[in-house]
Amino acid sequence: MIFISNYNIYEDKGNTEGDKAMSHPWRSRGDKRTIIGRYEPQEEVMKYLTDMQNAIRRALEVAYEMAIRDYNRIPSPIALRKMVKPWFVSNYDYAIHHLNPVCVSAVAMLRSYKKNHHGELRIPVVKKLEMRIDGELFKVEGDKVRVTLQPGHYAYVPINTENKHFLEYSKGKASELLLTDNFVCVTFTISEVERTLGGSFVAQDLNFSTIDSTFATVNAGRTALKGTYTQSISNIVHIQNDFSRRRKSLQKHIHNKQKKYRKLRQARGRQKNRVNDALQKLTTQMVKENPGASFVFEDLNGIRTSGNNRKFRTKLNK
Repeated sequence: MIFISNYNIYEDKGNTEGDKAMSHPWRSRGDKRTIIGRYEPQEEVMKYLTDMQNAIRRALEVAYEMAIRDYNRIPSPIALRKMVKPWFVSNYDYAIHHLNPVCVSAVAMLRSYKKNHHGELRIPVVKKLEMRIDGELFKVEGDKVRVTLQPGHYAYVPINTENKHFLEYSKGKASELLLTDNFVCVTFTISEVERTLGGSFVAQDLNFSTIDSTFATVNAGRTALKGTYTQSISNIVHIQNDFSRRRKSLQKHIHNKQKKYRKLRQARGRQKNRVNDALQKLTTQMVKENPGASFVFEDLNGIRTSGNNRKFRTKLNK
């Protein structure tokens, strides 16, 4: 049997702790199913893996420099991508989407190193030839995976179709690919199991300072309204307004740009933690008061761009 651990793929030889070894996200779990197999990489694939290894090294150097300038705060993959993109484009002719997993891998390695070394930050050594490839860059075609190296130029990698679960898993959407110099791992996202609705419903309308709930039951296809209830969320409003005033004060009285940025980031983090704590307590209370009920919420997608006035958008951004 084959196991994966922190990008290390190895064969089980009587290891009694195999279940613990399969703690890496590439383990098949939830709605993710992974097919793993050995292969002999072609010269083109080996060149790609080597180039991506060098790209990750470069991304690590840039991310480290950005973190040092920002008080050891590791940048996001999006911020890192903006800094590495000119170098990547000038050195390689691969599709630009390959830069996304490069930056994600570099940030993940830095975060892991910092966590495992008590906050110390250094550039990890990249030794292995391996690369995660996003779903838009590959396609499963029969017993092979077609990887887009450049627009219109592809590399084909064989996959393990002899796996007893291949036919079942391949019915799902191929979502991610891991290539090494020895193994190819294809992850499929299977369809979610249809969830059974409860016998009662709680429809909730979200407002700035209240949540309006409407209770209903369904019996033999007929819906019966049971009542309404309005719950105040003034504590969350108070948190938002309080931290909004704090940020305005910081912007007005702190003139050092680096200190101002640090203080504003700290205030935003504390505000987020307090709001999340209040929401967690609120939702826990709702579930306890309505056991077995299905909750229905209004669709708020696009609310920021729906043409509302300035005062409305200001409240949203607090």
